[in-house]
Amino acid sequence: MQTITMSEEKIDIQAEIDAAMKKGQYSDRKDAIAALQKQLVDYQKGALKDALKGAPSVPAMEEAVWKEFLAKAGGDEDKAVQLYLDELKKLNL
Repeated sequence: MQTITMSEEKIDIQAEIDAAMKKGQYSDRKDAIAALQKQLVDYQKGALKDALKGAPSVPAMEEAVWKEFLAKAGGDEDKAVQLYLDELKKLNL
């Protein structure tokens, strides 16, 4: 059983999925999981709404990271992609 703690609130993920399925809200577990995941993301966005003012946007960060890899690769896009993939491997994704 997987439990996530948000501040003082604990959520039993499997129980939430099971409850949504029993209520007939979703056609299958995959749809229920996707919908509950979206709800969690929306909750997180709301919780962080004012906390991220002044932080760079994700596209701006991605562009900066790409430019860094491209510079390291001497302008060769294939090498830059390989550097990016090497970094992802380090994260065990």
